[in-house]
Amino acid sequence: MRVSSNLGLSLVMLLILAAELLLLGDALEYRRAMAFSEPWRLLTGHFVHLSLVHALLNGVALLLLGRLFADRLRQVELWTLLAAAPLVISLSFWILMPELHWYRGLSGVLHSIYFAGCVAWIAETTGRARWLPIAALIGGTLKVLVEQPWDSSFPTHEWLRVAVVPQAHLIGAIVGTAAGVWIKHARRPARQ
Repeated sequence: MRVSSNLGLSLVMLLILAAELLLLGDALEYRRAMAFSEPWRLLTGHFVHLSLVHALLNGVALLLLGRLFADRLRQVELWTLLAAAPLVISLSFWILMPELHWYRGLSGVLHSIYFAGCVAWIAETTGRARWLPIAALIGGTLKVLVEQPWDSSFPTHEWLRVAVVPQAHLIGAIVGTAAGVWIKHARRPARQ
């Protein structure tokens, strides 16, 4: 099962890179003005990027998170999150961030996977072994909070030389935490 998940995530990474190489960003990015006339953008905007480097970084991060949480998130949970998180994040943009006119990138979804994985990890760990997933969750939370501009600005990432939307990380963290709690409760009856 783990092999098919790794293969699936590798295919997603290839699609991300292909979208960048084929210059599909304009046709697929999230655009506030077209969110409901071209609803696929609510999903696809998270799988196109600002540059090939941006696409590679996000693709590698997806593969790493898939490996990190392979024993924590079931395949169906991971794939559901990979499909649902972009929609929830995009709708959150539309509702909460009217100043965000367009968006490209997987980082909000990556944060969703990370936080869902941490919560699932905490739920299945007992005793002293719990310190590591709790530390991972606290560290992720501090990272997300520290990087927030706490206004409607979009800071420029020095290395990528593009504007970033750290608010997507915060929304992704909230979505992932909620998904992790849902996963925890959904699994409980199966264990009893």
